[in-house]
Parts: sequence; C-alpha cells; structure tokens
Amino acid sequence: MTKKKHHGTMPAEQLPKLWKWVQKTDASESTKLAILTAMVTAHRIGVVVRLPWEDIDDSAGVWTVPERKDKFTKGLMKSGNKYSLRLPSELLDKISSLRMTSGSRYVFESPSTTGHLTENAVLKVLKRFDPQLTTHGFRNSIKEFCRKAEPPVPDYIADLFCDHTLTGLDASYRRSDTSRERATLAERLYQHIVS
Repeated sequence: MTKKKHHGTMPAEQLPKLWKWVQKTDASESTKLAILTAMVTAHRIGVVVRLPWEDIDDSAGVWTVPERKDKFTKGLMKSGNKYSLRLPSELLDKISSLRMTSGSRYVFESPSTTGHLTENAVLKVLKRFDPQLTTHGFRNSIKEFCRKAEPPVPDYIADLFCDHTLTGLDASYRRSDTSRERATLAERLYQHIVS
C-alpha cells in the first residue's frame, strides 16, 4: 500500500509570523501579494498566479473565477465551477496598487519574464521559510483556523470556501448562497494574518 504524502502545512496561528517574514524578503511586491492572496482566499496557487485583471470587479470588490469550459485551461477552480469571492477591502487596495505599476494582463506579474508569476517562483519563497511548506498547505491551515475561531466557522462553509465538494447531508441540503459567509471568512482570515 502506498503511503499518502500530505502537503506541507503550518498551524493557523503561525500564518501571521509567515506573513511578517514574507514582507521582509527580497521577493517582488507581486510575489508577496500572491502569497497573501493565497493565504486569505484558500485558492490553489495556480488560480492565484493566473488571475487576470478582468476577473476582478473593483467597484464590487469581487474576484470571479470563470467556469471551466474544457479540461486544459489552467487557472480555474479544480471543481470547474464558477467561483466568486468578495475580497477584504484592504487586500483589494493592495492588489489594486499593482495595477498602477503593471501593464500586464495578469495581476501577479512576473518581475523577470513576460506574463504571470509561476507557481514555482512563489514556492521558492515559501521554501526559504520552511522547506516542508507548500501553498496547498494553506488550505489545511485555513480549515484549522475555521475550527478554532471564535465563533467557529461551520465545516460546510470552510469546505465551500476551499472549493471542496460537500458530502453526506451537506451535499443534499446545503444549497443556499454562502457568498456573505465566505466574504466574512476572508475578512477574518485577512485580519488574523496581518495582525
């Protein structure tokens, strides 16, 4: 039997320490904000680095990842579903500041090549903090944050926030719009991380 290898993660209470460390690195502003965005939104890093400006509605503060139309397009949700999330206003302000310095189609522009940051460029920064850490591990940290938070965040909200498929009775009965609860969770995460 093959032993399952888990993504490197960190305790939720260590996320602020990581963010303080990231800010002191020589990484580009684009790379730093891509890391913060992954930490706050629980989006997979491939979705984050490929974020085009057109997917952010500045007036509403909403990032919408379009529905997947094929199996080959990168930068979309693993579920293939359309996914919208109202970003914390302070995070949106930081992201918007990149627009002024970028002529790129992508929010998180590579400082060394044409186009968006690569997943590896982000990972290299994190590995300097902890060789075991992965961006995918943030998703586990976020689920832990949800369970320990006061008040705690229901598991089904945490799962929908992470774009996980609901199971059991949650899959059968949780059909309401959770955009407000997910936006509140993103705000709580942001405040926790930057505290």
